[in-house]
Amino acid sequence: MSSRALENAIDAPTGAESFVYNGRFTGQKATGVQRVARELIVAMAQLPEISNITVAVPPGDNILPVDGAKTVKIGFGKGLFWEQFVLPLFAGRRRIVNLSNSGSIFRPHQVIFMHDAAVFDTPAHFSRRFRAWYRIMFWILARTSSCIVTNSDFSRQRLAHHCGVPASRIGVVPLGADHLDATDPDESVLGEHLLTSNRFVLAVSNLNPTKNFARIVEAFRQVNDPSLDLVIVGMKNPIFGKIEDISNIAPNIKYVGYVSDSKLKALYQHARCFVYPSIYEGFGIPPLEAMKNGCATLVASAAALPEVCGDAALYCDPYSSDDIAVKLKSLLYSDELRADLRHRGHLHAGKYRWQTSAQILLTELQKI
Repeated sequence: MSSRALENAIDAPTGAESFVYNGRFTGQKATGVQRVARELIVAMAQLPEISNITVAVPPGDNILPVDGAKTVKIGFGKGLFWEQFVLPLFAGRRRIVNLSNSGSIFRPHQVIFMHDAAVFDTPAHFSRRFRAWYRIMFWILARTSSCIVTNSDFSRQRLAHHCGVPASRIGVVPLGADHLDATDPDESVLGEHLLTSNRFVLAVSNLNPTKNFARIVEAFRQVNDPSLDLVIVGMKNPIFGKIEDISNIAPNIKYVGYVSDSKLKALYQHARCFVYPSIYEGFGIPPLEAMKNGCATLVASAAALPEVCGDAALYCDPYSSDDIAVKLKSLLYSDELRADLRHRGHLHAGKYRWQTSAQILLTELQKI
């Protein structure tokens, strides 16, 4: 499709509709930044101020369209090449909105959603090539973009510091936690992994070393309760460099890999508690997902987690497996504490809605 054809994909290219959304994420699994991009666009499409949204995607058959948006396949190529060179060439006069952490360094006046400053703050946890590229890209986009947003005040301050721009240049769009509400739980996941309801600890994240799975395992071993399982859900990703093998450690420590949303919801609802002692987090959706689905939650007193989780979670020192174990025991063996955290967590997570996030993002877009 030509740039003129893309420009004609929306009838009235004015205001919030003069944007084209970078849809590179539509060919990837909906985890992390991909989920954020998809949920934000779905919610944006439902706002009364928006009549239509165009998502530009690379050619190919593995594209999962975004509900409520018009999907337009443009150009040629795929991946980073398509995003850096082809998308800006074919986007014409429309301003590109990049919601999944990356955008073309060759196109000024874009919108960029930077999710955290981890490549600066925890560089050892990324491969050398990935770290170098993202540092360069963030530094350039922070200076050339018309609109920069992130997901927490913690991330805003860290990005401003590392990218050398005023914090006032960066808007904050908190994320949502209601994306599993309409999903029916698939309880077959319990039988697949020989799990008993209320008799397992759940940990969910990609296998980035900052997620602290080694200390989760050590803390669980200190609990030393053979009637309990530890269930670890998450995808491996080569951008994080070498990742410790956490499979086959012990019979009651079960790494199940990536699961569907329906199975994830079932795990949240049947877990005894959820543990998330992440060393570094720009926002942290999984704890809110757990709270929203009635799971008492233990998180780290680090990075953005206190800002996001408030008084609805139990906190631990992420650098101490002993402290994680102590807090985990208190959560596992106190029915009163779990009930209190389930109640507070459900109320707290209910405040984080994608419709609210979309409205805040629209306000940021309208500024330009």
